[in-house]
Amino acid sequence: MKKKMQLSNGMSFLGPVRIGMTILLLIFIIFLQLGDRVSAAAIEDVEAAVIASISVDSMEKSTDRMFKKFYGLDPADYEAVVLYAPKTNMDVQELLIIKLSDTSQAEAVESAILSRLESQENTFEGYAPEQYAMLEDHHVLDIRGNYVLYIVHEDAGAADSAFKSAL
Repeated sequence: MKKKMQLSNGMSFLGPVRIGMTILLLIFIIFLQLGDRVSAAAIEDVEAAVIASISVDSMEKSTDRMFKKFYGLDPADYEAVVLYAPKTNMDVQELLIIKLSDTSQAEAVESAILSRLESQENTFEGYAPEQYAMLEDHHVLDIRGNYVLYIVHEDAGAADSAFKSAL
């Protein structure tokens, strides 16, 4: 006959273990539900929210061709792409919002953005310390489910907050 292990108060040892495992399972399920949420928000609404939170005077809405040039990605691969590029080559302020067709695209997009950031840092490091500092200290790359935000701007934090709220 098998004996159950019992705690000093007569309670089975397995009872607290089961309760603990159930709690951990619930926490895990909740964590999974919070991550990688796909948003049904229209990119126009996300763009409007982000633009309302910052000044875009030094940027202009750009074309798919410029997106491909900057990031080496084909805009046709994504549901939608919005790019505000610097008006001059001496500025680094930039805004990119991508609505992914599939969340599996996020890794490739992140890699392209980080490559662009590194390239910009290398370009401006030697001769434009203010622009280099902005690249270093005032950029945000935020991936939320099927949306990606990349911004280089003195108010990047405000843009990121607006982005999150719009989703």
